[in-house]
Amino acid sequence: MPGLPPEKRLLLDEIKNLSAQMKDIASAIFAEPELGYQEFKSSARLADFLEENGFRVERNLLGMPTAFHAVYGSEDGPQVAFLAEFDALPILGHACGHNLFGTASCGAAVALARHLPAGAVHVFGTPAEEGNVRDAGGKVPMTDAGLFDKMDAVIAAHAEGRTILKQQLISRANLEMDFHGKAAHAAGAPEKGINAMDAAALAVMGINSLRQHMTHDVRIHGLLTDTGTAINTIPEFARLRYGVRARKPETLNATIERVVNCARCCAEALGCTFSWRHSAHPYYTMRHNMPLLHAFAANLDLIGESYIEEVQSSYSTDMGNVSFKAPSIHPYISIGGPHLVGHTPAFAEASHAECGYNGMLVAAKTMAMTALDVIESPELRQSSREAFNTPDDLD
Repeated sequence: MPGLPPEKRLLLDEIKNLSAQMKDIASAIFAEPELGYQEFKSSARLADFLEENGFRVERNLLGMPTAFHAVYGSEDGPQVAFLAEFDALPILGHACGHNLFGTASCGAAVALARHLPAGAVHVFGTPAEEGNVRDAGGKVPMTDAGLFDKMDAVIAAHAEGRTILKQQLISRANLEMDFHGKAAHAAGAPEKGINAMDAAALAVMGINSLRQHMTHDVRIHGLLTDTGTAINTIPEFARLRYGVRARKPETLNATIERVVNCARCCAEALGCTFSWRHSAHPYYTMRHNMPLLHAFAANLDLIGESYIEEVQSSYSTDMGNVSFKAPSIHPYISIGGPHLVGHTPAFAEASHAECGYNGMLVAAKTMAMTALDVIESPELRQSSREAFNTPDDLD
């Protein structure tokens, strides 16, 4: 690797020395997939690995049993953080590669800690990134608690079919809207009932009508659930589960308000009571910090990895929330080729194959080198902070 600085060669050597242990950890996490907030074994494997390598580890972070914060170094000087995900999907298991890239973050942190010139390296174990469990989005409580506010850089990488510096992500919220009516015999005393299912169905039609008045980036999609089991009983309860997506967080919040108001009015029109909640933490769009991404790209070049600079996407992640609190990047690293699509059996297979482990090591190397750039370069810290403080054009 011509042109590789000696201090970065040391990091690559450390990751090479750690590679067998990293593969064992990623393989063990793959073999025992755990859903969000239930990742007890997966979280412990990563936290133990960090602790064994000299990190101070706080577990049960913010009351989330599988969340942790590990730190090595001093509060004085630059502060860099790696984020580690480790939750799996129902049925498919690790079809999003979290077994690989949670391990990559921890491997990068250990390599950097062994040659840390100043400051501190942090690892946050972040549960429940997948949006399929209640209150999904473990990074959001961490963000709200200010855990990232003093970081000079927050770095995470994710598995993909291709290596991509920047995916344009969108904001997302999951809603549950409940309609409460009054049960009655549908034939014998229909006048005594209040049909919650009818109110919910009316709300579906109303929400569908909203779509023609939305900007091009807004997506609204949902299900009518829990409407009773007996056709001769007027349903006293119905639930709508809706997903709302938009590019800007402010557009997301405005759309949520319109959807909820529509449902509430339909409930009131038929005499039902109404309540709603977020079934998962809202995820915000990603604010890509371009100076940090350019540093990451330069490190990909150093190790001879090709990449795509930018693609459009409809993905959402709670990493976006972090990016509103500190300079952040979330590049994607190939684990096997452009034919791979996340949340599929083929992607799960790649997450436990040699191509997946190779992608894990590429991620660890480039994350560690980019974090070192942040620590060693006041100019990079300044430019990334200036970019962070500059409002985004998200149109």
